[in-house]
Amino acid sequence: MPEPKIRTLVITGMTDVHHDWRATTPALKALLEGTGRFDVRVTEEFRGATAQTLENYDLVIVNYYGRHDPWRDVPEVRFGADAEQALVDFVAGGKGFIAYHPTLAGGVGWDPEYERLLGGVMRETTSRRAPNNDFLLHTAEEHPITAGWPAEFPHYGDDLYVGLHWPEGVKKSILLTGWDNPLRYTQVPSQWRALPGMGEEHPVAWTVEYGAGRAVSIGIGHDVKAIGHPAFRALFPRSAEWAATGRVTVPTPDDLGEPVEGGDWWPTTLEPMVRAMFDEWVAAGEPASQK
Repeated sequence: MPEPKIRTLVITGMTDVHHDWRATTPALKALLEGTGRFDVRVTEEFRGATAQTLENYDLVIVNYYGRHDPWRDVPEVRFGADAEQALVDFVAGGKGFIAYHPTLAGGVGWDPEYERLLGGVMRETTSRRAPNNDFLLHTAEEHPITAGWPAEFPHYGDDLYVGLHWPEGVKKSILLTGWDNPLRYTQVPSQWRALPGMGEEHPVAWTVEYGAGRAVSIGIGHDVKAIGHPAFRALFPRSAEWAATGRVTVPTPDDLGEPVEGGDWWPTTLEPMVRAMFDEWVAAGEPASQK
Protein backbone atom coordinates (compact mmCIF):
# COMPACT_ATOMS: atom_id res chain seq x y z
CA MET A 1 0.00 0.00 0.00
CA PRO A 2 1.53 3.37 -0.96
CA GLU A 3 2.38 5.85 1.76
CA PRO A 4 -0.01 8.78 2.11
CA LYS A 5 1.15 11.88 0.33
CA ILE A 6 2.75 14.69 2.31
CA ARG A 7 0.14 17.43 2.61
CA THR A 8 2.02 20.60 1.74
CA LEU A 9 1.14 24.28 1.80
CA VAL A 10 3.24 26.86 -0.07
CA ILE A 11 2.88 30.37 1.35
CA THR A 12 3.71 33.03 -1.21
CA GLY A 13 2.22 36.16 -2.82
CA MET A 14 5.10 38.64 -2.57
CA THR A 15 8.86 38.82 -3.03
CA ASP A 16 11.34 41.55 -3.90
CA VAL A 17 11.99 42.67 -7.47
CA HIS A 18 14.89 40.21 -7.85
CA HIS A 19 12.70 37.15 -7.27
CA ASP A 20 9.60 36.23 -9.25
CA TRP A 21 7.31 34.26 -6.97
CA ARG A 22 4.77 33.88 -9.76
CA ALA A 23 7.31 31.82 -11.74
CA THR A 24 9.17 30.01 -8.95
CA THR A 25 6.10 28.84 -7.02
CA PRO A 26 4.72 26.66 -9.85
CA ALA A 27 8.25 25.31 -10.45
CA LEU A 28 8.61 24.31 -6.80
CA LYS A 29 5.16 22.74 -6.79
CA ALA A 30 5.89 20.73 -9.94
CA LEU A 31 9.24 19.55 -8.58
CA LEU A 32 7.61 18.20 -5.43
CA GLU A 33 4.58 16.66 -7.08
CA GLY A 34 6.80 15.03 -9.70
CA THR A 35 8.23 12.77 -7.00
CA GLY A 36 4.80 11.31 -6.24
CA ARG A 37 5.26 12.01 -2.51
CA PHE A 38 3.55 15.39 -2.15
CA ASP A 39 0.09 16.92 -2.47
CA VAL A 40 0.77 20.64 -2.79
CA ARG A 41 -1.59 23.57 -2.26
CA VAL A 42 -0.65 27.24 -2.64
CA THR A 43 -1.90 30.32 -0.81
CA GLU A 44 -1.09 33.85 -1.97
CA GLU A 45 -2.58 35.42 1.16
CA PHE A 46 -1.54 34.12 4.57
CA ARG A 47 -2.65 37.14 6.56
CA GLY A 48 -5.45 36.12 8.89
CA ALA A 49 -4.28 32.51 9.04
CA THR A 50 -4.74 30.56 12.27
CA ALA A 51 -3.80 27.21 13.71
CA GLN A 52 -6.90 25.79 12.05
CA THR A 53 -5.61 26.97 8.67
CA LEU A 54 -2.56 24.74 9.09
CA GLU A 55 -3.91 21.78 11.02
CA ASN A 56 -4.44 19.53 7.98
CA TYR A 57 -0.90 20.01 6.61
CA ASP A 58 2.32 18.13 7.26
CA LEU A 59 4.65 20.69 5.71
CA VAL A 60 4.72 24.43 5.07
CA ILE A 61 7.03 26.03 2.50
CA VAL A 62 7.51 29.80 2.55
CA ASN A 63 8.40 31.62 -0.67
CA TYR A 64 7.83 35.13 0.61
CA TYR A 65 9.63 38.41 1.29
CA GLY A 66 7.48 41.40 2.16
CA ARG A 67 9.42 44.19 0.45
CA HIS A 68 9.25 44.75 -3.30
CA ASP A 69 12.23 47.12 -3.21
CA PRO A 70 14.93 45.75 -0.89
CA TRP A 71 16.87 49.05 -0.97
CA ARG A 72 14.08 51.19 0.49
CA ASP A 73 13.91 51.64 4.22
CA VAL A 74 10.28 50.59 4.55
CA PRO A 75 8.73 47.96 6.81
CA GLU A 76 7.95 44.53 5.43
CA VAL A 77 4.40 43.52 4.68
CA ARG A 78 3.90 41.00 7.47
CA PHE A 79 1.54 38.07 7.88
CA GLY A 80 0.41 39.51 11.22
CA ALA A 81 1.32 38.44 14.73
CA ASP A 82 -1.38 35.77 15.01
CA ALA A 83 -0.56 34.14 11.66
CA GLU A 84 3.17 34.26 12.39
CA GLN A 85 2.59 32.63 15.78
CA ALA A 86 0.44 29.95 14.16
CA LEU A 87 3.31 29.16 11.79
CA VAL A 88 5.85 28.93 14.60
CA ASP A 89 3.52 26.76 16.69
CA PHE A 90 2.85 24.52 13.68
CA VAL A 91 6.54 23.62 13.44
CA ALA A 92 7.16 23.46 17.18
CA GLY A 93 4.29 21.01 17.45
CA GLY A 94 6.05 18.50 15.23
CA LYS A 95 5.46 19.52 11.63
CA GLY A 96 7.84 20.42 8.78
CA PHE A 97 8.98 23.77 7.41
CA ILE A 98 11.04 24.97 4.44
CA ALA A 99 12.35 28.53 4.10
CA TYR A 100 13.10 28.95 0.40
CA HIS A 101 15.67 31.42 -0.97
CA PRO A 102 14.11 34.96 -0.85
CA THR A 103 12.47 34.10 2.46
CA LEU A 104 15.87 34.32 4.17
CA ALA A 105 15.82 38.12 3.81
CA GLY A 106 12.50 38.43 5.60
CA GLY A 107 11.47 38.69 9.21
CA VAL A 108 13.23 41.96 10.06
CA GLY A 109 11.63 43.29 13.21
CA TRP A 110 9.38 40.25 13.60
CA ASP A 111 9.29 38.14 16.73
CA PRO A 112 12.80 36.68 17.27
CA GLU A 113 11.30 33.19 17.14
CA TYR A 114 10.84 33.58 13.39
CA GLU A 115 14.57 34.12 12.92
CA ARG A 116 15.32 31.10 15.12
CA LEU A 117 12.94 29.02 13.04
CA LEU A 118 14.90 29.92 9.90
CA GLY A 119 18.19 29.39 11.73
CA GLY A 120 20.08 31.91 9.58
CA VAL A 121 18.93 35.09 7.84
CA MET A 122 20.08 37.77 5.41
CA ARG A 123 20.56 41.12 7.12
CA GLU A 124 21.71 44.41 5.57
CA THR A 125 24.37 45.01 8.22
CA THR A 126 26.19 41.70 7.70
CA SER A 127 25.06 39.93 4.54
CA ARG A 128 25.63 40.22 0.82
CA ARG A 129 25.32 38.28 -2.40
CA ALA A 130 28.74 37.13 -3.56
CA PRO A 131 29.55 37.83 -7.22
CA ASN A 132 29.75 34.10 -7.90
CA ASN A 133 27.01 32.93 -10.25
CA ASP A 134 28.57 29.52 -10.80
CA PHE A 135 30.28 27.68 -7.96
CA LEU A 136 31.02 24.35 -6.34
CA LEU A 137 28.76 23.12 -3.58
CA HIS A 138 30.40 21.14 -0.80
CA THR A 139 28.60 18.49 1.20
CA ALA A 140 29.08 19.34 4.86
CA GLU A 141 27.78 17.30 7.79
CA GLU A 142 26.49 13.77 7.33
CA HIS A 143 22.72 13.85 7.03
CA PRO A 144 19.92 11.74 5.47
CA ILE A 145 19.14 14.55 3.01
CA THR A 146 22.64 14.42 1.49
CA ALA A 147 23.39 10.72 2.08
CA GLY A 148 25.50 9.28 -0.74
CA TRP A 149 26.16 12.65 -2.36
CA PRO A 150 29.56 13.61 -3.80
CA ALA A 151 31.88 15.64 -1.57
CA GLU A 152 31.54 18.50 -4.06
CA PHE A 153 29.57 19.17 -7.21
CA PRO A 154 28.94 22.15 -9.54
CA HIS A 155 26.00 24.51 -9.43
CA TYR A 156 25.13 27.24 -11.92
CA GLY A 157 23.38 30.56 -12.40
CA ASP A 158 22.45 31.11 -8.78
CA ASP A 159 23.00 33.25 -5.68
CA LEU A 160 25.65 32.56 -3.06
CA TYR A 161 24.65 34.40 0.10
CA VAL A 162 27.48 35.18 2.52
CA GLY A 163 27.70 36.83 5.91
CA LEU A 164 24.37 35.56 7.18
CA HIS A 165 23.20 36.41 10.68
CA TRP A 166 22.96 33.29 12.85
CA PRO A 167 20.59 33.66 15.81
CA GLU A 168 21.78 32.20 19.09
CA GLY A 169 20.27 29.13 20.67
CA VAL A 170 19.53 27.32 17.40
CA LYS A 171 20.28 23.62 16.98
CA LYS A 172 21.22 23.33 13.32
CA SER A 173 23.18 21.11 10.94
CA ILE A 174 24.87 22.46 7.82
CA LEU A 175 24.01 20.51 4.67
CA LEU A 176 25.87 22.37 1.91
CA THR A 177 28.39 25.20 1.67
CA GLY A 178 29.80 27.36 -1.11
CA TRP A 179 33.13 29.16 -1.33
CA ASP A 180 33.23 32.97 -1.54
CA ASN A 181 35.77 33.20 -4.34
CA PRO A 182 38.06 36.27 -3.96
CA LEU A 183 38.92 36.29 -7.64
CA ARG A 184 35.31 37.03 -8.47
CA TYR A 185 35.81 40.40 -6.75
CA THR A 186 39.34 41.34 -7.81
CA GLN A 187 42.60 39.92 -9.12
CA VAL A 188 44.72 41.90 -6.66
CA PRO A 189 45.89 39.52 -3.90
CA SER A 190 46.22 42.31 -1.33
CA GLN A 191 42.44 42.73 -1.60
CA TRP A 192 41.59 39.06 -1.14
CA ARG A 193 40.35 39.85 2.38
CA ALA A 194 38.76 43.22 1.55
CA LEU A 195 35.34 42.06 2.77
CA PRO A 196 34.51 39.71 5.66
CA GLY A 197 34.02 36.17 4.46
CA MET A 198 36.08 36.34 1.27
CA GLY A 199 37.96 33.10 0.78
CA GLU A 200 35.72 31.25 3.24
CA GLU A 201 33.01 28.59 3.07
CA HIS A 202 29.45 29.75 3.67
CA PRO A 203 26.37 27.63 4.40
CA VAL A 204 23.82 27.55 1.59
CA ALA A 205 21.46 24.96 3.12
CA TRP A 206 20.95 23.82 6.71
CA THR A 207 18.47 22.06 8.97
CA VAL A 208 16.99 23.36 12.21
CA GLU A 209 15.51 21.33 15.03
CA TYR A 210 12.64 23.48 16.29
CA GLY A 211 10.64 22.12 19.17
CA ALA A 212 9.27 18.78 18.03
CA GLY A 213 9.48 19.84 14.38
CA ARG A 214 12.07 20.04 11.63
CA ALA A 215 12.96 22.95 9.37
CA VAL A 216 15.29 23.37 6.40
CA SER A 217 16.50 26.70 5.04
CA ILE A 218 17.67 26.74 1.43
CA GLY A 219 19.66 29.68 0.07
CA ILE A 220 19.92 28.54 -3.55
CA GLY A 221 17.22 28.39 -6.24
CA HIS A 222 17.13 32.00 -7.43
CA ASP A 223 14.88 31.43 -10.44
CA VAL A 224 13.21 28.73 -12.50
CA LYS A 225 16.43 27.91 -14.35
CA ALA A 226 18.36 27.42 -11.10
CA ILE A 227 15.51 25.32 -9.72
CA GLY A 228 15.96 23.04 -12.73
CA HIS A 229 19.65 22.37 -12.12
CA PRO A 230 20.66 19.00 -10.60
CA ALA A 231 21.76 20.40 -7.23
CA PHE A 232 18.42 22.02 -6.48
CA ARG A 233 16.41 19.15 -7.92
CA ALA A 234 18.28 16.88 -5.51
CA LEU A 235 18.15 19.15 -2.46
CA PHE A 236 14.62 20.53 -2.41
CA PRO A 237 12.40 17.42 -2.53
CA ARG A 238 14.63 15.45 -0.17
CA SER A 239 14.70 18.37 2.28
CA ALA A 240 10.92 18.67 2.10
CA GLU A 241 10.38 14.98 2.76
CA TRP A 242 12.80 14.99 5.68
CA ALA A 243 11.23 18.09 7.21
CA ALA A 244 7.77 16.52 7.03
CA THR A 245 8.59 12.95 8.05
CA GLY A 246 12.13 12.70 9.41
CA ARG A 247 12.95 10.21 6.66
CA VAL A 248 14.19 10.46 3.06
CA THR A 249 12.97 8.10 0.35
CA VAL A 250 13.02 10.47 -2.64
CA PRO A 251 15.96 9.33 -4.77
CA THR A 252 18.88 11.58 -5.65
CA PRO A 253 18.81 12.49 -9.37
CA ASP A 254 21.28 10.50 -11.46
CA ASP A 255 22.82 13.67 -12.87
CA LEU A 256 23.86 15.18 -9.53
CA GLY A 257 27.54 16.05 -9.87
CA GLU A 258 27.48 16.36 -13.64
CA PRO A 259 28.01 19.73 -15.38
CA VAL A 260 24.86 21.09 -16.97
CA GLU A 261 24.78 21.64 -20.70
CA GLY A 262 26.09 25.12 -21.45
CA GLY A 263 27.16 25.63 -17.83
CA ASP A 264 30.12 27.88 -17.08
CA TRP A 265 33.46 26.12 -16.52
CA TRP A 266 34.23 28.13 -13.39
CA PRO A 267 33.01 25.51 -10.90
CA THR A 268 34.64 22.49 -12.44
CA THR A 269 37.91 23.98 -13.72
CA LEU A 270 38.73 27.49 -12.58
CA GLU A 271 37.41 27.51 -9.01
CA PRO A 272 39.72 24.64 -7.92
CA MET A 273 42.68 26.45 -9.54
CA VAL A 274 41.84 29.75 -7.84
CA ARG A 275 41.31 28.02 -4.52
CA ALA A 276 44.74 26.42 -4.74
CA MET A 277 46.25 29.87 -5.43
CA PHE A 278 44.37 31.35 -2.48
CA ASP A 279 45.41 28.53 -0.13
CA GLU A 280 49.05 29.02 -1.14
CA TRP A 281 48.73 32.77 -0.46
CA VAL A 282 47.27 32.10 2.97
CA ALA A 283 49.91 29.48 3.79
CA ALA A 284 52.66 31.90 2.77
CA GLY A 285 51.36 34.43 5.27
CA GLU A 286 48.75 36.89 4.07
CA PRO A 287 49.39 40.52 4.93
CA ALA A 288 48.57 41.19 8.55
CA SER A 289 46.31 44.08 7.57
CA GLN A 290 44.12 41.66 5.61
CA LYS A 291 43.58 39.13 8.39
